[in-house]
Amino acid sequence: MAHPGAPRRFKRILAVSTLLLSASAAAAPILMQPLPGAPYTPGRYYLIPQPYAQVKADIEQGLAGKDLGGFDGRDDSGPLSAMEFYWAEIGARHLPALKQALEKQASQAADPVLAKALAAGALSPQERDAFRAAIASQPDYAQEHIKSLPFFSQPVARWSFQRERGKARRTQADYGTVMDLSGVTGREALTLVWHGGADTTVTRHFRMTSCMVGVTCFPDPHFEYDRQRIEHTDAALDRYLDGLARRLQALPEADADRVMQAYFDAYARGRATATASAAPTVAAATLPQTSVSGIRLPADESDLRRYDNDSWRLLALPDGSLLASGAATQRFVPRTTPAAEGAPRSGQNAVTAVDREAAAGFGLAGALKITADGQVWAQGLREDGARTLLAWRPGQRGVVVHPLGARFPDRYIDDWTLPAAGGVALRVGDELYTVTPQGRWSQRSWNGALRRDAVDTLEHALPWVPSDAIQFGDGLFWAADRDGYGIDPGGARVVASFPTATPKLLFGSRRGEWALAVAETPDGRRLRAIDLRTGLARFDLETPAVYYTSAAARSAHGRLLAVSGADSTVIVLDMTQGRLLANLRVPKEYSVSALAFSWAGDRLWIYARPVGNNDVAQLIAWDAPAGAIDPARGRDLPDQIRCDYSMACR
Repeated sequence: MAHPGAPRRFKRILAVSTLLLSASAAAAPILMQPLPGAPYTPGRYYLIPQPYAQVKADIEQGLAGKDLGGFDGRDDSGPLSAMEFYWAEIGARHLPALKQALEKQASQAADPVLAKALAAGALSPQERDAFRAAIASQPDYAQEHIKSLPFFSQPVARWSFQRERGKARRTQADYGTVMDLSGVTGREALTLVWHGGADTTVTRHFRMTSCMVGVTCFPDPHFEYDRQRIEHTDAALDRYLDGLARRLQALPEADADRVMQAYFDAYARGRATATASAAPTVAAATLPQTSVSGIRLPADESDLRRYDNDSWRLLALPDGSLLASGAATQRFVPRTTPAAEGAPRSGQNAVTAVDREAAAGFGLAGALKITADGQVWAQGLREDGARTLLAWRPGQRGVVVHPLGARFPDRYIDDWTLPAAGGVALRVGDELYTVTPQGRWSQRSWNGALRRDAVDTLEHALPWVPSDAIQFGDGLFWAADRDGYGIDPGGARVVASFPTATPKLLFGSRRGEWALAVAETPDGRRLRAIDLRTGLARFDLETPAVYYTSAAARSAHGRLLAVSGADSTVIVLDMTQGRLLANLRVPKEYSVSALAFSWAGDRLWIYARPVGNNDVAQLIAWDAPAGAIDPARGRDLPDQIRCDYSMACR
């Protein structure tokens, strides 16, 4: 889902992107526009505590000398609102009255929008209060609010100079700006001097043909031109401006950077949105790999639950068995014997065989969910292509079929959940559908437009951290924009929320107060757990499971988390203690397709398939340590997601 305020922010995003690219430039660079409306370009700057007119006249005289001839001057004076985006932030940092006026503008614009969204249930009272507080202290400001204040309409003296030398194939451009910062910083006299340069080389190549991508090439003699631009300042201009700065007693570099601190803070925010910041790490290298294998399943598993079928699921049942959907839905019933002395958790039952039993009436089934009383719901597909919801209980001879029918649009189901009141809820865009166990349907519209309007007021206050569907298994529809929010399917209202600065959350436990994401950090890709109370990262984990993540599962109260991915990896974490419990490896030529914790909370089931279908699938059992067992109780049940070839976990 795209950020709704993206078009308005395009120019600012380009500037921050350029800022990121220039972060390794020489000492004290900042980005400015050499011409009004030109791209942001890096250059060195000085802050000189002298009147603007004096500094400008001195530079004009110096540029007219024989060593620096050829420069053209240009008066770029105008309102501050038409200049670089960061001047409003710098002004607000130095002028308390200006900051207060900007914050008042932002709050007055946002309050009626937030009130309307609150009344419609598009955000919760807690979100409204948090959003208002964030807006009141936002670090930068909307262009329309800047333009509406008289301060930014007053003309600011600014003069630019530019020179271009060279021939057609190689040119050197030198440019600079002199700007009066006394009004912006509240100082009696302060003048900015900024300059930069670029060397551009054009290489000509003769080509005999032209090609259309993906089609063909055809005769077409022509020249192609390759343009390469590198930042390069003229040495004579550097020496002159450096001498000018010393002669006019420019501020020391550290002092100048403090005056411009709001600029560098804008850079830091840009960097923070490009990659997730670092978090505490879980030590994994010290935990040795443990090879695991399991019970070999019948050969037709490769057809019933194909490697490229993203929709089939593995579900733990209350009696200790498992239900697997697919081309045929079947139960896996383990046979156990007491574990040998000396084995982990000896005295408990060890799995020695698995019986596969048919679950009649499902037909072609996909996603599976289960209620606290053992009612299983499945998404089914009839032979004629019609979609259905299927209801079944262990021991029941057949399934109850609820056709989706004409009332349900032929569109992708974005999310589905089992409400506390019973039955099933499905989300298709902004339409929420519920069906009772007796088959009674109802439909409500969620006002997503008001939600988008509300979060758009936070464009300059909170980061955009989208998540399309977060599975908590608590009966709500969860997503994220500026924070995470849960929609009650029955009332079509936001009834819960949590703060976050991490996008692409996909799974979690509200009881355990954590959510899971695959995060791109400065150190590479990591598995990240965030704390739902604070929105901050609990820890990051470097593991092969973060690549090609195929499945994740948690125990009933969120104590245990298992994640599978590349290199035949399954890791198991104790989320209460924030430590790695197991670093498992299924057989080398296998990959993991599904994970599920038992209702007793003492066993993790791993469904592994052979790569290339050169062998048969295996069902592997891993027993949790006695001190980490997390059994189901009440509505707190184990939950899982499956990704495999889909992008749901990436």
